[in-house]
Amino acid sequence: MRNFLVFLLVVACFLMLPAARGEEPAASTPPAPLKVICDFQATPFSYVEGLTKMGFEVDLMEAVAKELGTTVNWITQAFNIPTYASSLDAGTADMVIASISITPDREQRVLFSRPYFRATLAAATLRDVDWNHQRWSNGLSAAVRVGVQRRTTAEDWARKNLKATRRTYDKPGRVARALNNHDVSVVVMDEEILSHELISRKYKFKMVEKGFDPQDYGIAFARSNQALAEKVDAALEKLDREGTYDRIYEKWFGHLADLPKNIRPTRGDAEVK
Repeated sequence: MRNFLVFLLVVACFLMLPAARGEEPAASTPPAPLKVICDFQATPFSYVEGLTKMGFEVDLMEAVAKELGTTVNWITQAFNIPTYASSLDAGTADMVIASISITPDREQRVLFSRPYFRATLAAATLRDVDWNHQRWSNGLSAAVRVGVQRRTTAEDWARKNLKATRRTYDKPGRVARALNNHDVSVVVMDEEILSHELISRKYKFKMVEKGFDPQDYGIAFARSNQALAEKVDAALEKLDREGTYDRIYEKWFGHLADLPKNIRPTRGDAEVK
């Protein structure tokens, strides 16, 4: 009888083990990797060297993901705001970081993070050109061909401010090549990207106008994904406070700059359609 009672006690203890284990805190499931679109055509912000994705935006997004306790699955997609918006709305991507300037028109398609980079436009021409600033200020003439990247703020600015004939290209490198090949007389693009094109490709260019049309870059989300946008905003602000943003900025641009101020309304006050 005693042996039988001992047997019953052992069985009872064994049966209680799952319940005891169930009382322990369940291990938390790590967040899924962030699906992030980038075009990787805008050195020094994003590009591919060999098989390695590199650039200011790559490092910044990897740091944001680490702050959120996850990683990044990169998706390469050509620069096209309507296509980006469709991918975000369909859920095939969580966000886009691709040197996207925040504009009212684009805000109708996507939800932006707080600004993470302050940019300006610049213009360049061949070194042997006798540049005339007054003609530039007057909008040039239709006889002058200006190269810009398609669907960018540089194209918008040229359309609104220049009487010159515009020629559009799908990548910054092709805009620069058009000037080198004398297909255009002037090119307009984001200043940091243009500066890199001048240095890295060793073209005989000179930057003749710079620092105009200030604009802020933002990370794009689906307009319904406010929760993720707020998490990314908080991560950017923490990276700034802790000095990580400064280290990444100095690595790619050789000097320090503050994270642009967030002068946009809080999302709780903004209409999200």
